Amino acid sequence: MTAPGKLWNWLKTLAIAAILALFIRENLLAFYVVDGNSMSPTLVNGQLVAVNKLVYKFHPPRRGDVVVFVTRGNAFGPGPERVFIKRVIAVPGDTVAIANGAVFLNGEPLHEEYIDTAVHGEMEPVAVDDGMVFLMGDNRRPGGSWDSREYGPVPMTSVLGRAELILFPIPGKVD
Repeated sequence: MTAPGKLWNWLKTLAIAAILALFIRENLLAFYVVDGNSMSPTLVNGQLVAVNKLVYKFHPPRRGDVVVFVTRGNAFGPGPERVFIKRVIAVPGDTVAIANGAVFLNGEPLHEEYIDTAVHGEMEPVAVDDGMVFLMGDNRRPGGSWDSREYGPVPMTSVLGRAELILFPIPGKVD
């Protein structure tokens, strides 16, 4: 095979690989770096997580899922789009409130083994409408997480996928 033929084959292979990688990133699996400590102690700043983008094509987010979502439109105020990672606390039809250091889901205290402190502040009951989810960071200390307590429920159309796996650094190996 001639040198131009080999070069053409390499270029075709690279183009196919790039297209395949973009398809996978947009539709199946993406990787995000945790920026900040709003999900501490579950996730810490700098961890790389794999996000399943296919799962919510088959069913909506469920309570307890850790999701990645993008800020779009006026719901989050002016400014550039940003990507956040938070936990689903309530789904459509639920009512969520905060009192006496605890989250209440549909009038009952929510058992949250993933947090390491009482919830800071109080919040009147909020009903979650169809097509929305109520999200909170696991860091419940004062100023620990900017979440649905401030900006309200998030449209499910903003949810990019479910965090499935911490790739780096491995939990328990963080200094």
